[in-house]
Amino acid sequence: MDSKLMLDLAIGLKMAGHEVSCSSEDFSEEAKAKLLKYNLLPEKMGWSPDKVHEGLQAVIIDTQTSIDNSELQRAMTLKVPIHSFPDYIYRLSMDKQRLVVAGGHGKTMITGMILHVLNFHKRKFDYVASAKVMGLENQVRLSDAPIIIIEGQDAMASPLDLTPVFLRYHHHIGVISGIEWQASATYPTWNDYIKQFGLFSAATPKGGVLVYFELDPVLATLSNKDLPDVLLVPYKTHTSTNESGQELLLTSDKERVQLKITGKYNLQNISAAKEALKRIGITSDMFYQAIPSFEGVGN
Repeated sequence: MDSKLMLDLAIGLKMAGHEVSCSSEDFSEEAKAKLLKYNLLPEKMGWSPDKVHEGLQAVIIDTQTSIDNSELQRAMTLKVPIHSFPDYIYRLSMDKQRLVVAGGHGKTMITGMILHVLNFHKRKFDYVASAKVMGLENQVRLSDAPIIIIEGQDAMASPLDLTPVFLRYHHHIGVISGIEWQASATYPTWNDYIKQFGLFSAATPKGGVLVYFELDPVLATLSNKDLPDVLLVPYKTHTSTNESGQELLLTSDKERVQLKITGKYNLQNISAAKEALKRIGITSDMFYQAIPSFEGVGN
């Protein structure tokens, strides 16, 4: 285990009262300090298959886990339940409303905006985010909150599950930002990549919501898809103006809202976040009250 999300999942489980152990070939100094703070730092680096025994409730692996990892191999031999990161998050949030943000670009910023606005209004929520958001200590939070906000990655869930991560969360509300493909071993062709977003759209349940960037030529075709009983919510670039070098949002009432972030893509991200938040009880007025203090996301 070495990703920040896996680290914060371990912390979240520990804080929820579970007994947790962590393994990695190495941890960064920042990760070591964080694990030490929560009494999770292992005595030695490297893999320890002896820590895996039949009494474990689960072994959780991520996209970076090698199929020949000694701990994974022992878990398979002992038939200990093995879960990918997204599958385990889903199991922990089956009784929550799940809002999942996917896309080739923009998903990290959109997720950050949603979390910031909910936190600003002191809403009770859980989350999984790939970047830090001001006011939130960790990148994973697990509690008894009724809703969870998840940034859905397009990497494979694990070496045992070659399904894209975002499909494993089983969203009620889905957001798809712009699609941007880069050739890789996972997605060698454009069609391989966009097919996954078609599957994401089709996975939206009856009564669910799908928010999508209608200016993207691929996503624009969603309005013609046969998605019975799914609310399709298109969004565009939010209207704005620039006064003395300051980016200002323009509301439907032509009011001006100051921002700490700039650029066309962020205006698109703002529209996506606003539409998604509307589906979970955040009004336009509440959104415009919170978004001026959003400063972006960290590493």
